[in-house]
Amino acid sequence: MYKIKSKLIINSLLIATLSCLVSGCKKDHPNEQQTEQTKSSQKDILTFEFFKADNSNLIADYNTLQTDNTITATLPSGTNLNALKAAFTVSKKAVVMVSGQLQTSQVSVNDFTKPVIYTVKAEDGSTKSYTVTITTK
Repeated sequence: MYKIKSKLIINSLLIATLSCLVSGCKKDHPNEQQTEQTKSSQKDILTFEFFKADNSNLIADYNTLQTDNTITATLPSGTNLNALKAAFTVSKKAVVMVSGQLQTSQVSVNDFTKPVIYTVKAEDGSTKSYTVTITTK
């Protein structure tokens, strides 16, 4: 009788220990792939303008016309196009580059005597290019 109780107690302890070990193997952290947030693929230029306050050679603020990936504007005849600061907004979490240089709205100076390619890079690394052409009339 004593041996049967001992074996029963030992078996019960063994089962309890194994149960604890098995339940202890449960993952406390969800799979990283499941919790990783999807990075934004948005890469649009939303607005693109030239403000007199940022460009001393302008006589007014100028809006642009955007069609697909082309942005155009006509400034007054005689306007110096080789050192203009554009004011732009882009998709959330996107950055803008011109010739590999990071651009900051209303700060970065570019030469618009020829078309300028603005490349917008989304958070996920994808890119979209816009050709900006400024003329005078």
